[in-house]
Amino acid sequence: MKVYHGRILSFEDPTSPREYGYMAVDDNGRIVSLSHERQDVGGEFVDYSGYLILPGFVDAHIHLPQFHRRAMISNSLLEWLERHIFPAEMKFSDPSLARNIAREFFSALLRNGTTTAAVYSSPHRESTNIAFEEAAKSGIRAVIGQVLMDMNGPEELLTTPEKAVEDIRGVASRWHGFDDRLFYAVTPRFAVSCSMALLKAASEIARRLNLYVQTHLSEQLGEIAEVMRLFPGFESYTEIYLRAGLLGEKTIVGHAIHLDDRERKLLAGTRTKIAHCPSSNFFLHSGVMDLEAHERFGLTIALGSDVGAGPFISMFNVLRDAYYANAMSPAKAFHLLTMGGARVLGMEDRIGSLEPGKEADFVVLNPGPLASIHDDLEVLLSRLMILGDERNVVATYVRGKRLWPS
Repeated sequence: MKVYHGRILSFEDPTSPREYGYMAVDDNGRIVSLSHERQDVGGEFVDYSGYLILPGFVDAHIHLPQFHRRAMISNSLLEWLERHIFPAEMKFSDPSLARNIAREFFSALLRNGTTTAAVYSSPHRESTNIAFEEAAKSGIRAVIGQVLMDMNGPEELLTTPEKAVEDIRGVASRWHGFDDRLFYAVTPRFAVSCSMALLKAASEIARRLNLYVQTHLSEQLGEIAEVMRLFPGFESYTEIYLRAGLLGEKTIVGHAIHLDDRERKLLAGTRTKIAHCPSSNFFLHSGVMDLEAHERFGLTIALGSDVGAGPFISMFNVLRDAYYANAMSPAKAFHLLTMGGARVLGMEDRIGSLEPGKEADFVVLNPGPLASIHDDLEVLLSRLMILGDERNVVATYVRGKRLWPS
């Protein structure tokens, strides 16, 4: 048993954070109790007085192979992929390079307070297997998938529906559910680079093996125009995924900016989740999500860095840009980052908040010099949301184990 002391905040309610002074965590990494006064439960006392303790950050959309391709300016999403991203991903055919970058990537996530991430690997089976190996070593919680594409890309990155299914089976059989911490996501890149045959094959294998699905949807207007050219006869981009069988409660679509109400209704009706990536949207001038419109339909939304179109691996930067995109209270922003992320991944019974019975994924923050630990809560969270970065992260824990600094 360990008892942690600090200013402990949890964001189950997007309007009113819960606050405690003490948190007891058992040897299995589960939260036993939270209280305002120290309780005599025995075990080691860990004193973080003067610091904040928050639920671990969830990054619901991030690309491992693009980690070193951040801040590469381009005129459009499709041009950016061709000029910068496809060449970077081709290099992941080298297992040594794939391992070195994966190790650096997961270390950076933990250093920035991210305890859970939904990760796009490269289109290579072996590099995806390596990503799982390095995630397992790091101790992070992650959903990871091999990017699938069978058209409109370099030949070296293309697959076939049959080979995609074979690769998914091979990697998922080893890693899906590993340590009840790592999971597989079937990951068609987007409709521009996937035939209907590949989309349907991806949907079928995901359903058979009960895997996650992650893909991109309606990020840029030029992308949407290209999708509708490639798939004539459909009313919308969202309908293509619906007909392919990809939408559902274990599906996370990144971006989903340019939607009409019919598409929002389709997503809500299938319980499909959305990863909101405001930093990426600003960087590529993709547009601004209408968060209020999405919420009117009851859509479940989390935040994603979308590295590398998103320049920042720190979710503090993403919080800031989410606020710039849609004015919201700091409490709501931190709710989207923590509990929202857990709900998008269907893990809200395990993580996302600090409650008895949940796994102890949390981050310790030093608010100085931005603010005082004794400041009014809204002031404290506002300063962190707008000005915070990795320098404010003191320690990162998953299941009660400190992973950073190691």
